[in-house]
Amino acid sequence: MTDNGLLPAPYSPAWVRLPQPYVDAVARRLADGGVSVLDHWNDPMDPRDATVIVRAPAGGRLRFVWDEESGWRYGPMDAEGWTPLEATRYLPAGLLPPPAEVAAAVGGVLAGTCAGTPEHPRFRSFRDYGDGLDARLAAYAPVGAV
Repeated sequence: MTDNGLLPAPYSPAWVRLPQPYVDAVARRLADGGVSVLDHWNDPMDPRDATVIVRAPAGGRLRFVWDEESGWRYGPMDAEGWTPLEATRYLPAGLLPPPAEVAAAVGGVLAGTCAGTPEHPRFRSFRDYGDGLDARLAAYAPVGAV
């Protein structure tokens, strides 16, 4: 735990898992809205990130990735499961938008009304401990889980 006893210490197993409930909430919101969520998972660190794979309207798959420095980005997946860097676009939703906003942006991407931007935003560094992001992530965890 950190000094305040409420949040996990950086790089502890619980800290590495802090984004998981947020990404679970995003995946649920997408699925509830009729988006075909094929998979989603949390990646541990530097920066912490999470991935949500959805079925694209014309077939194929789109990868939506959140990371703790630049928020949400997306791109098509090639036959080997990768997204070419030049095809990556960043969603204009900020660092940690509520799941409903992410679902709306993903819906816009799938409908062709939100293209995102190729400019890579940087809202913070993964080394910015104590800046409030961990508390915002922890708010998505079930009661008593952090």
